[in-house]
Amino acid sequence: MIPSRSRAFFAIIAAAALAFAACGSDDDGASDPTPGATKAATVAAQSTAGAATRPAAAASASAATPSSGAPSAAAPTSAPAVTAIPRTPGALFSLPEAQALIEAAHLKAADIKDLNNTWKVLTDNPQENDAFAAASPEQAPLVEQCGRVFGRTVVLIAEDVIGAFIGGETLSFFSQMTVYGDDAGADVCAAEAAQRLAVPGALARQFGTVFIDPAAVVVTPVEYPATGDGSFAATLTGQSNAQGQIVDLTILVVGFQTGNVSAAVGSVRSGSAPPQDELKAYVDLVLQRIQANQ
Repeated sequence: MIPSRSRAFFAIIAAAALAFAACGSDDDGASDPTPGATKAATVAAQSTAGAATRPAAAASASAATPSSGAPSAAAPTSAPAVTAIPRTPGALFSLPEAQALIEAAHLKAADIKDLNNTWKVLTDNPQENDAFAAASPEQAPLVEQCGRVFGRTVVLIAEDVIGAFIGGETLSFFSQMTVYGDDAGADVCAAEAAQRLAVPGALARQFGTVFIDPAAVVVTPVEYPATGDGSFAATLTGQSNAQGQIVDLTILVVGFQTGNVSAAVGSVRSGSAPPQDELKAYVDLVLQRIQANQ
């Protein structure tokens, strides 16, 4: 039986990580952009009910000073193999191809290396277009407009989540991807999200009940190397209620677009921001896997 305190942390992490959805942007070509240098949005959030969103310039959601992150544990010493799935170049992605791409590319428990924990899948949430439209009817027209094909969120959690919490270590990693029929469709949804979620506070409100007061959540854009065709990184810091226990929670998310795929890869800690260099190895791995299968 899982202790009640552990169940509380499981609930918070699941809610936080499942909140993320696809993202995309249109980069201006800078090799090392600062927040605001990326022209369109990339990181996205999705409520636990499945209402998908695609935020843009979250830099406008907070006046906080950009942060480069804290030192971290060592990155993986050896990267897993990246395998390619054969497909017809230039053709629109089909549902089976989109599902295969995400299966090949998503972050897996075996990928997490050199941290003081073992890892397992907490939740694995695929979302076909019918489910997307039913959960978010106001955005249902985007399925056709963007040529959305398939999306999926996979959340990993530390086996010893209480030990990680007490030690100030990373509690969870997650990856989310949405595949569109072609690059142009991904660009359409990126532009739509840039408009809709540029309002201050809008990003935090997409996390449903994860944060006690979404208006009080501090969204801090962080400097991060350009990734894919365009990228954005930010932390969201606020308080969560874990079965009556108030917990400080910080989520670091890197959103990027590469061709017809938008993705978000992130990590979760309590009491401090997850380190960027710890997460970067996994962002790079997911990016490599996506590009190998496009």
